[in-house]
Amino acid sequence: MHSDRSPTSLFVSTFTAMATSVIVSICSAAGATRLEESVKKIKDVFQAVEESCSRFDGLSDLSRLNQTPEIWHNPSAPCFYAIREAYSAYQATRGLFDPRILSDLIALGYKESWTEGIPDPRCAPPLADRVPLEEWKPEFTENNGVRPGGRPIDLGGIGKGLALKWSAKAISASTSNFLIEAGGDCICSGTGPEGNGWDVGVQNPHQPEGDPVMVLRLSNHAVCTSSIAVRSWWQNGALRHHLIDPATGKPGGPGLAAVTVVSSDPARAEVWSKALFILGETKLIEFSESEGIAAAWITDRGQVVSNSFMDEYVTWKSLVQ
Repeated sequence: MHSDRSPTSLFVSTFTAMATSVIVSICSAAGATRLEESVKKIKDVFQAVEESCSRFDGLSDLSRLNQTPEIWHNPSAPCFYAIREAYSAYQATRGLFDPRILSDLIALGYKESWTEGIPDPRCAPPLADRVPLEEWKPEFTENNGVRPGGRPIDLGGIGKGLALKWSAKAISASTSNFLIEAGGDCICSGTGPEGNGWDVGVQNPHQPEGDPVMVLRLSNHAVCTSSIAVRSWWQNGALRHHLIDPATGKPGGPGLAAVTVVSSDPARAEVWSKALFILGETKLIEFSESEGIAAAWITDRGQVVSNSFMDEYVTWKSLVQ
């Protein structure tokens, strides 16, 4: 029997944004022009978030806001909503997620984009203890007005989660079967190329270029990982990384090398992967179970663990401990 229906194929496109590689995979019978239009919408979203929320761009809304965080500002919509989402995340995680750790990152030498080079291990002074941050109380108005408070903020992690969320929404009207990945974090829609979901590998932080330690099968979900695999460096004889404990101002996550979270919302997955990492190995499982968070983690000894809420997504897990 002859059919006029075009076969569904997998279209893949890659571009760079927010200092990471973005990979767009779309299952569709649409022509190349329509598919490229979807990719352009995704690029536009990532560009808008990067231009407004990057702390490494001196002309971004966030950089200008950080110069005087104690006064009112009217940033662009992406920056405003990212700050508002960051505050909601701060409240939901009870302060485990706190974008005001920017000063701590700078004290560690993480001043420039990772693409410009790692922090110099020879020039930074030893980390000094500091008191816990005061309660964060940013103020907002309905016309995109925001007064962040007395400290500069970093929106890098939640910004990427929101870029994934907003780009998925931007193409949802034209396609329903896709996966968008940005630096290992991703959001997927539909049933994937084989019709049974999208298979997503979880990176081994101890061997980033090797095989994954876990494979998840997802549909209409997001998955994000907070890990020391990339943004870590030696300083004063100690290994440092960018996942800062807001309570101490120092790298957190005792006993952990990576935490992965599955959620319907990539920004939420990003926030909770970071918050659970900060908690550390001994507190993570009880907290994640009590909060109903689908989580998996790799310890600093190489153990691969998942909680009961993550188990439904796991199709394969490394048994090597």
